[in-house]
This record gives sequence, structure tokens and C-alpha cells, in this order.
Amino acid sequence: MDPIVIGGLAGAIGSVVTAFTTQLFAHRIKAQELKHADRVRLEQQRSEESKLLDEQRRSTYVALNSAAREFHAALTDLLHAVQLDEPRDGEREALEQARSAYRLCYAEAQLSVNDEILEAASQVNRTLTSLFGVVKRLDNGNPRAGDNFDSAEGERQRVWGRIEQLRLLMRSDLGVGELVV
Repeated sequence: MDPIVIGGLAGAIGSVVTAFTTQLFAHRIKAQELKHADRVRLEQQRSEESKLLDEQRRSTYVALNSAAREFHAALTDLLHAVQLDEPRDGEREALEQARSAYRLCYAEAQLSVNDEILEAASQVNRTLTSLFGVVKRLDNGNPRAGDNFDSAEGERQRVWGRIEQLRLLMRSDLGVGELVV
């Protein structure tokens, strides 16, 4: 075989191999770029979802805290009106509205908060509903044994303490406060 033909053939094969390897490397680089872009997009999507979940959790906490405090305030107002033997229709209506709003927020929280927050919210709920029963019985003039203004006031203060503890737990969970026990 002629050395020129061999040289030409080697050059042609070299050109083909070079083009093929260049194309192969370009394809690999493009695949890596696409993988990287997919990872970045997935991380951004996860970050956005995480932010959305954090905002939903924060909204649930704000609503629960606000509704519990309003329910507590409405119970306090009716209790004081009963104690002073004042007209109570406005307080009764405000209490029913606050109770309804609270029940809705508590029901939502039952399905969306972590177990620690749910336990604290359950304690708030139990004491609020217990206080509600006492206040309503005093308002209706049908108190049970042990239902009186002093016991209602003690229960009212217990509720307030539990609401404050729940608030601290929620703030800690959101990373905006330290839990102080």
C-alpha cells in the first residue's frame, strides 16, 4: 500500500474519530447541563413548596392564636357581665361568634400542625370548652356544684396560661422565638 494512501486514510479516519469524539463529548456536556438545570429547577420548586408550606403553617398559627384569644376575651366579657348582673345579649352574641371562629381554626389546626403543637392546642381547647360550660351555666342560672365566679376566674387564668404556652410553642416552631418553659 502506498504511504500516501495510508496517510490519507489515517487522516480521514482521524477526522471522523475527532468529529465523533467531539460530538460525543458535546452530547455528554449537554446531558450534564440538562441534569444540572433539572436539579436546580427541582431545588427551586422544593424551596417554593417549602416556603408555601411555611406560610400556610404560619397562617394557621396566627388564626389559631387569634381565635383562641378572642374566644377567651368573649368568655371573660360574658363572665364579667354575669358577675355584675348587666345586660348580656351583646356578650352572648360575641361569644357565639368567637366560639364558632375558634372551632373552625382548631379543626384546621388538628389536620395541619405537628404533634407537639396539637397537644398544646388540645389543652387550650379543653380548658376553653370547660370554661365555656361554666360561664354558660352561670349565665343561665343553672350552675353545677363548684361552679362559681372564683372557680370560673381560676379556669380563665389557666386558659390564658395555656394560650400563652401554645403561642410560645408556635413561635418557636416558626423560628421566631425561643421556647421558655
